Formats: sequence, structure tokens, C-alpha cells
Amino acid sequence: MNQAIQALLTTLLNQRIIGGKHTVEHRIIKSKTKYLGKQERKEFSKEYKELVKEGIIIRAKKRTGKGYDWHISLNAKKVREVIRWLT
Repeated sequence: MNQAIQALLTTLLNQRIIGGKHTVEHRIIKSKTKYLGKQERKEFSKEYKELVKEGIIIRAKKRTGKGYDWHISLNAKKVREVIRWLT
């Protein structure tokens, strides 16, 4: 598992962004991939899409002040699985 993916999942767990609580996708991803090279970002993108496809991360379009943005949160039913990965 990519270190940036681990950092993303750890941040979502520590801030308790689980289920109905969500955060803007582009902000949190930008903060975790800021220092990565081009190849590492591609790997991050692949792994991130796989987590969304598996249902580990919930991705939904939410209304914001100026339009609609993608928001993410951890799937409440799969939190134990994420904790097992991180330990």
C-alpha cells in the first residue's frame, strides 16, 4: 500500500470522517500528494480508485457555496478492515 494512501486513511480515521461526516476530496488528496513525483501520483491515483471501487471510501457529490464538489468519507461498515490494514 502506498504511503500517501496510508496517510489518507489515517487522516480520515483520526478526524473521524466516517459515514455521514465528509470532507472535500480535492483538498485532502492535494495535501497528501503534494510532495510526490509523477509516477508516485499515478500509483496513488490507481490505488485510490480501487478503494472507491471496493467501497472502502465513499465518494459523493455535495452542494457547496459555489456549486457541487466531490466529498469523501470512510465506509462505516469497513472501518475495522481499514484499521487492520494500518496496524
